[in-house]
Amino acid sequence: MQMDFPLTEDKEVLDQLEKARTGLLWYSGGAYGIAEEIFGLAKNVIRIGGFVAILAMNAPLLLIVMLLYIIINTLLTIKVNRIEVKVFSELSKENRLLRTSSSEIPKFSMQIFFTKYALIRLRAQLHDIAHIFRGGKDIRLYGAQDMMKGAWEDASNKTLKADKWQADSTLPCNFAMSVLNVIRTIFAYFYVGLLAIRGEYSIGTFTQLIESESALDVSLSGIVGNVLGLAKRCNYAYEFVKFMEIPTAIPKGNVMIEKKPHEIEFRNVSFAYPNSERKVLDNVNLKVKAGEHIALVGRNGAGKTTLIKLLCRLYDPTEGEILVDGRDIREYDYKQYMEQFAPVFQDYRLFAMTIKENIAFDKPDDEEALGKMIRSVGLDDMIGRLEKKTDTVIMKYFDDAGIEPSGGESQKIAIARALYKESPAVIMDEPTSALDPLAEYEIYKNFSTLVGNKTAFYISHRLSSCRFCDNIAVFDHGTVREYGNHDTLMKISDGLYAEMFEAQAKYYKS
Repeated sequence: MQMDFPLTEDKEVLDQLEKARTGLLWYSGGAYGIAEEIFGLAKNVIRIGGFVAILAMNAPLLLIVMLLYIIINTLLTIKVNRIEVKVFSELSKENRLLRTSSSEIPKFSMQIFFTKYALIRLRAQLHDIAHIFRGGKDIRLYGAQDMMKGAWEDASNKTLKADKWQADSTLPCNFAMSVLNVIRTIFAYFYVGLLAIRGEYSIGTFTQLIESESALDVSLSGIVGNVLGLAKRCNYAYEFVKFMEIPTAIPKGNVMIEKKPHEIEFRNVSFAYPNSERKVLDNVNLKVKAGEHIALVGRNGAGKTTLIKLLCRLYDPTEGEILVDGRDIREYDYKQYMEQFAPVFQDYRLFAMTIKENIAFDKPDDEEALGKMIRSVGLDDMIGRLEKKTDTVIMKYFDDAGIEPSGGESQKIAIARALYKESPAVIMDEPTSALDPLAEYEIYKNFSTLVGNKTAFYISHRLSSCRFCDNIAVFDHGTVREYGNHDTLMKISDGLYAEMFEAQAKYYKS
């Protein structure tokens, strides 16, 4: 949650994150696994002293054979561990894919390469899919059952294939270690038994030597295992250290910023997403006065939402600069800067918490202000019908009494959230796309009252809704092609805005 946003979309960072997660599990690394190996090593070192003393005094040749056996066994164990580490490193990408949210599973379930843990994780993901009501309609109407069953079977086959590859790779080493163990045991019994038959040892000494040899084998193997295991677990755990040392993607300033309406300027701003050469924005220049309400319009992919992401510092411009009150936004304290904006993105999320928590989050609970926001966006009728009112949980993941709000109701909650934050700048990215015409009209009619003297950015494809804004910026292929209020833009001959407006209006006029 604290990673810089660009890192959440970086393949190498996400692969390293998966290695860090796995590396901290108790069975692969982490504090518990490392401590377990350290204490095991101390125990075996203490035990081994006595066994070595007994064998050195009574059967030195057996001690030499034991040491030779341990050396060979250690080399074989190292090879096995290298194979395990190789599997761990090479399959981090697939492990990461399997952690993807269940809503994204259908996108890759038929094509990703599943790891040895895939079946367990995929079962959990398919279980989630089968129990998300909003996905149930699509599963049934598009016949996705066979696809999911196919993914399950594919996971089984690829899981077995991964297991078999690892087993086949380690089989020669494991077989050799087993043979060596048998040879060592036969030699020990034969050598010590021969000495006892000759009368050099009593039956008690014979038993003592055999038990010491066996215990020494366990202790020596234990020490080797502890040392190699400690190294392996530390290597796994170090993946977490490497993850934490990943440099930040967005530099943070330390200049304090006051929470008030600001003048915002985009100066020669260009941007291309990481690992892409295509410019989404190309030399954009735009100035927004403090308290101004501006609409951003244009075709899909013109760069409107990307501009907002840059303003919110989810990304930094590839070229140019964004100024707030005449200062580059990279100089401001990052946390304070983020408090200046309250966005409603197209892909906003509601969480399986109460309505109140979805609107207020960690802001102080103000029932009067909360009620005002609920009424202003038209949620009072819906919430008034609920038994627990704003304490009603959204979705049924954790509460059987949870509600599944409609698309319009969800959008109203997201708008109320943005307004409740009381930031000096409000950003609405297609905020009424799920509302019915009357509800949308009420939002438009009360927009100036809702936003007040805050700076407002409004993105919409319904151009009739832009008329209440002070100015309109028309984007085309990553640049601001036209700028002005509605009346000004409608007078531009062959203007893009006028063309789009008329294209929508003719259906109503006719």
